[in-house]
Amino acid sequence: MDISDIFFIVVGIILLLIQLLILYFIITGIKSMIVCTEKVVAKVTSVIDEKKRYEDSKTGKTEYRYYYNVTFKYDYNGQEYDTTRTYSDRSKYSKGDNPTIKINPHNPKETSGLKGDISTLLGLSLSIPLFAFFDLIYISILSSVF
Repeated sequence: MDISDIFFIVVGIILLLIQLLILYFIITGIKSMIVCTEKVVAKVTSVIDEKKRYEDSKTGKTEYRYYYNVTFKYDYNGQEYDTTRTYSDRSKYSKGDNPTIKINPHNPKETSGLKGDISTLLGLSLSIPLFAFFDLIYISILSSVF
């Protein structure tokens, strides 16, 4: 086994781990959409924006990214719950908004149906054919090397 064999094995393992992680997020999102069937009206109690600084070590270029932590409060069966979601785009909610969200009636802390969840899940799902394409390229390279 030479260095090129080891390189292809390591790259294959990294690709596999990335694909498994994305598949986990897709399955978790689909599960959440299936089990969260009860609609409740929530109240946005806080929107906290956070600016994070990222510096490229090679170019020295500094970039700032904004994140928005939105806290929702809602009642279900006489009990009050809250959940916080983080958005990387500009905040989709303002303090005082009353969005309708879906919760899991068996575990009311679990929520779904918030803006951005479905689009994120769709984006991840559309990445599956892209990964399949890269897998085919990788396999063809491997078959020509071995």
